[in-house]
Formats: sequence, C-alpha cells, structure tokens
Amino acid sequence: MEERSTPHVKTLHPPQRNEISSVAILPFKNKTEKKGAEDILRKCFFTNFSMKGYNVLRLEDVDERLHLAAIDASNLDKEDVYKMGRIVKADAVIYGVVTKCSKRFFGVYSQVVLGAEMKMVDARSSKIIWQADHTETTHGGSVPISPFSVPEAVIESSINVREKVIAETADRLVKKFLASIPGKDFDSPISANVISVKSDGHSMEVYYRVQDGDTLSGISEKFYDDASRIEEIRSANMVISEETMKAGQELIIPNVPILKDIEESQQIDRNKYKKAVYRVKWGDSLYEIASKVFHNGKRWTVIYDSNKNEITNVKDLPVGQVIIIPLTVPKSDSFKRDI
Repeated sequence: MEERSTPHVKTLHPPQRNEISSVAILPFKNKTEKKGAEDILRKCFFTNFSMKGYNVLRLEDVDERLHLAAIDASNLDKEDVYKMGRIVKADAVIYGVVTKCSKRFFGVYSQVVLGAEMKMVDARSSKIIWQADHTETTHGGSVPISPFSVPEAVIESSINVREKVIAETADRLVKKFLASIPGKDFDSPISANVISVKSDGHSMEVYYRVQDGDTLSGISEKFYDDASRIEEIRSANMVISEETMKAGQELIIPNVPILKDIEESQQIDRNKYKKAVYRVKWGDSLYEIASKVFHNGKRWTVIYDSNKNEITNVKDLPVGQVIIIPLTVPKSDSFKRDI
C-alpha cells in the first residue's frame, strides 16, 4: 500500500520551448546512515526521466566527466553551476539529496520510508527550473501478533524481497517528483557525440558516428591521414560499404592510438601513426594541447582543422569531448589565425 501524497514543489520556472535539450543527473548525496540509498534513487530517476523528452546523459558518462575534471562528487553543491554544465556537457543539471531512509521488516510486514530533496537547474543561467521535496512511505502485509505465528519459510521469502520493496518505494517517489517537472517535446533535436571511445570488454575502441555526406575514403583520411585504408574500416565493421553506410550509424575505427594524457603523444611512433584521439579534460584548450603536442601553441590550427566539424567554439572545449590529435604538422599549415 502506498501513501497518497504529492511532493512539495518549492520553485517552478519552466524553460522556454526547446531551450533545454540535454540534462545530466549528477551523483546524489545521502544524509542518512543507509549506504547505497542515493545510488538506488539516482538510477531510478534516470530510468524514469526519459519520459520527459530530454536528452538524458548516461550516468556513466556524467561520472567519467566529473572524474576527468577532478571534481569531488560529495561536494557538488559547492561547485559553480555553469562550470558543472560545461564539464558534463549539459544544458541543465539535476541535484538530489536523500534525506530519509528507514526500512522495517518483520515477517510478511514491511515499511519503507524514503525522503529526498531534488532540483533541476539551468546550467547556463544558474536559474532553478524546478525544486521539490517529498517523503514516500509504503506498507506491505500485516503486522503479526507474535513472531511464532509467522512460518519460517515466509520469513525467509520476505528477506529475499526486501531490496525489491525499497526499489519500488524509490520508483513511487521518483514518479511523483516527475509529475511536476516541466517536460520537453519528443521531436526536439538530440545531440550525439561524433567521436567516442568505448570498451568492447577487452580493450578500448574508437567509434565514429557517420555524418551526412561521409564516404569511407573521407573517414579513412580523417583518422589515418590516408584515404586508402578503407579495408581496415570495412573489416572492423562487418564489411560495410558505401551503399550500406547511413548517417547516424556508429563505426569502429581500428588502429587509432587513444591518449589518456596529452603528454603521451610524445611517446607514439610517428612513422607508424599519423593521428591519435584524446578525451578533453577540464582546463584544456587548443593552444595548451598544441603546446604539448607540437611544442608550439600557435599550431592549434592543425588540431582545429582535423576537428572543425566537431568543434563549435575554439575557445571552449567541452570536457569529455573526444577529438583527433594530428601527430605531425602538414606542410601547408600556417600561423594566420589567432585564438
């Protein structure tokens, strides 16, 4: 039996139509002694939040970008909201705090109390879009008169469903929160990373999302500085062809070095590899990256030219974006542009 109640909505400033596209659910805080309650609630919120129509970033991606920026997840409320939005690459961020968490189980009787405070903030203006708090209480079964009146088998089975009862309470709490959160149209544009790095279970691989007008030779030129390495791409993607390749499709790009730190570019055999990829960290700039790769910050144009279709602002690289790093300077490069 669930409690018939609604959250207390403190603030509600709906964003303009199509103004907010991407949303990041930041790690939740836990003010109770029940460890793990914050993770259960956050995952439950992520699962249900997609119904609001936003492009919701994967929790793993959010956590990784925070790690790359050396952000302490336990003190997110002390960080500048605009900075957090830039780090996680989202228009809005969601904060959550578990304020209450108690669980009582006795045979077939159970009671779970779960309370939380949550808010959705526009990362660009730091304005609170939505803020609410609520405590959800659920009851199950009936209170036995005596522990001897409860069969042992029933007690064992009730222990097995304890976590399920907690998860169900979190689900009810989240759904009540979501009812008051302003939504977004499902037909709004959803952005996606063009270049990414993922694990195949054994090692890391480079992926490229096909764009309109792409050709296999063009993709080969982009990643290898050599338009003739089409067969390598075809073999890594079940013998894909120009006819079967479609915009939005993700392709594995084999044999491309992945730099954990930009300084690793100095250790790569430049006779064997012409380009590598690198995931941007907090504080990176094209000038700083060029200084470490080419020992000359003015060579930032070389890096930009390899990523000009993916870099929207040369003065602001989003944390976590994967960019191509040329390992050699082309003869045609010049110093005509300033940053």
